[in-house]
Amino acid sequence: MDALTIRTYDQWEETALVLQQILQMMGKTKLAYLEPQPQWGHILLDFTAGGFSTGLIPEGPLGESSFSIELSLRDRRVQATRIDGRESGFTLRSGASISTYYQEFMQMLNEVLWETEIYTVPQEMALTTPFEKNNAPCDFDFVAAFDFLSLCVFAYKGIYRFLAPFRYKKFLPHFFWGTFDTTGALFSGKESPWPYKGFIEAGAFDEQLMEFGFWPGDSMVKDPSFFVLAYPFPTRDYRQVSLGPKGAVFSAEKSEFFLPVKDLLACNDPAAGLQEFFMTCYRLIVEDEKWPRALGEKPLLYGKGSRKAPQAG
Repeated sequence: MDALTIRTYDQWEETALVLQQILQMMGKTKLAYLEPQPQWGHILLDFTAGGFSTGLIPEGPLGESSFSIELSLRDRRVQATRIDGRESGFTLRSGASISTYYQEFMQMLNEVLWETEIYTVPQEMALTTPFEKNNAPCDFDFVAAFDFLSLCVFAYKGIYRFLAPFRYKKFLPHFFWGTFDTTGALFSGKESPWPYKGFIEAGAFDEQLMEFGFWPGDSMVKDPSFFVLAYPFPTRDYRQVSLGPKGAVFSAEKSEFFLPVKDLLACNDPAAGLQEFFMTCYRLIVEDEKWPRALGEKPLLYGKGSRKAPQAG
């Protein structure tokens, strides 16, 4: 675990804002080309060994114009590649503005595909300046960005391990470019339409679910944390309930469970501690919110020589 470096959000905020906005350009491109899926499943970004990817975006009557976009921190580059081999991209560097990156991003799409329109206002961020109007030069700290990616990969592995045995409908961990988090989820199968205003929320919350994720913080909350969110939001106040491991808390204000990364990495076995946190929250939620445990936790069958899966019950 010595390889993981924790930064509070304010220690890499400028780099985080640049990274998030470029990832939003990638996600908004998926939004422009892909048919909608429940819980915004069509806009999620994938991880690569060096950064983030849209995955394959199918396009053209026979798929002949299909393409993908990758942001590689290792190569310091954003690149679009079409299935016929056509490529274009641009370099990540300090001193460039978001408006410059946006111009280069749209030129890249035009060279690989054709002119594409995306919504240029950042979403689910405090920052609302359209990409093309954000002209301030920005620093980009590649070390800090790689440290963030390393935490995302640690989170990916832990979330995947936890979710794998369940038979509930689920999505395995992906990157949400709006909320800037690494998240996977379980769904009970019970409909639960969003009762408030909010177009994004109405698409994200229409079934009973649990999200398990990692979030690097923001300008208001500095410490990166793991979280568990249940929807419909719990009515029980869990602040007096014993949670594990040490450092895990329930926020009545946000109706979410949190475990700061600094507390998790202080555990003797952080990987096991993350599983404990997820399982503790899961058990509370399925009991209080009446999830169908017998169906969702039916054991998987593993072949000879397979690694034993963690038990959910």
